[in-house]
Amino acid sequence: MRGRWALGRLAGAGLAAVLAVTLAGCGGSGSGGGQASGTAGKGAPVKLMIIAPVGTAGTNYPEMVGATRAAVRAVNARGGIGGHPVVLEHCNERNDAATAKKCAQQAVDDHVLAVVGEVSGSGGIMPILQNAGIPSIGSAGVSADGSELSSPISYVISPLTFYPAVCPSLLVKAGASKIGVVGYDLSASDRLITMAEAGGKAIGHPVDPKLRVPITTSDFTPTVSQFTRSGADGAVLVVFDQAAYAMISKTGQQVRTCHAAGTLSPTFLATLGPAADKLVVATPFPELGQTAEFPEVARMVRELDAEQAAGDADAAPALRTSTSTTNAWLSVQIAEKVGNQVSGDLTSKNLLAQLNRTRHLDLGTIVPPLDLTTPTPIPGAERIFNTTMRGARWDSASKSFVPLGTQAYNGLDILRRAAS
Repeated sequence: MRGRWALGRLAGAGLAAVLAVTLAGCGGSGSGGGQASGTAGKGAPVKLMIIAPVGTAGTNYPEMVGATRAAVRAVNARGGIGGHPVVLEHCNERNDAATAKKCAQQAVDDHVLAVVGEVSGSGGIMPILQNAGIPSIGSAGVSADGSELSSPISYVISPLTFYPAVCPSLLVKAGASKIGVVGYDLSASDRLITMAEAGGKAIGHPVDPKLRVPITTSDFTPTVSQFTRSGADGAVLVVFDQAAYAMISKTGQQVRTCHAAGTLSPTFLATLGPAADKLVVATPFPELGQTAEFPEVARMVRELDAEQAAGDADAAPALRTSTSTTNAWLSVQIAEKVGNQVSGDLTSKNLLAQLNRTRHLDLGTIVPPLDLTTPTPIPGAERIFNTTMRGARWDSASKSFVPLGTQAYNGLDILRRAAS
């Protein structure tokens, strides 16, 4: 996938402090495909909205738009939500702060039932939705103001903020025996590095060395040399973009590396050849090829195929990813399942109230049953309701990620074990 995905706003302090606190207790909008089609219900239409940038010079998410269209098409074929046909709107926030706020206001003005899938780095969307009582289901958690992870109307289901805590387990699973971490020399990296330390402690693999590099570093040869001289053969990467690619390519077959799914481009990884084969990623959802093991993944793929066959290029297989595509598709499933339980009028405020009463929400094993009544105890990241991740490894032969076994890892449980 292109660009960063769902890493959240993770400033923090030292391990003991973090764990102690942790464990206490709209331009360019338009309608997408699949609106009010098939055998949709006879009630008045309700609207869902996805907010995501497309067609910009920066990071774009057309696959999210295609996934929500595919999901809405299928929802309408099942009779809609609570008997109401669903109309999907897409508001293109264009990677622009002012436009993002306009998208949020459009959601209010259009009386949407919910925002399903939202990615915006600028922030400012959640306060507008919160004031109107409109739930945001499946936001990316990357906003500069951190509101997606803390607003009471936000329901995050992609827990990539926990990736450093899970990476030590994945590295050991992949064959590493001594784990280190490479991060930026920035206070904003502290909690990510702290989570990596906790992840190592939880499985009896203390994280060492802990190397920090200036964000302006362009030559990573000294860092690679220092890391390999330490004897570590597994690295949790808390660096991004070209810094991450440099660490992966320069360590080659010497060091296994771990990052978050969705932050590294398969297109670029393919250019590294076998040097990238020791990369593993922490991913919130099964891989799209695991249709035999996960029937709901198979259903999602069928719905995406149907959407593409209807003429939607955004649903094409080449654009699909296990992170953003699945997240957007699941967001519509949550709106449908919870919306069907609303008593009385199907409004955004009644849907929000029903979300806040929902326990054991079954999403077909793609994620464990969700309890939307209990926020996580991590300050600033309370609204992450799925804390379980899986592992995948890069395969240069197929130029894709493949599952790293079948085990799932609960990031919050790992932090709890580290604190005990």
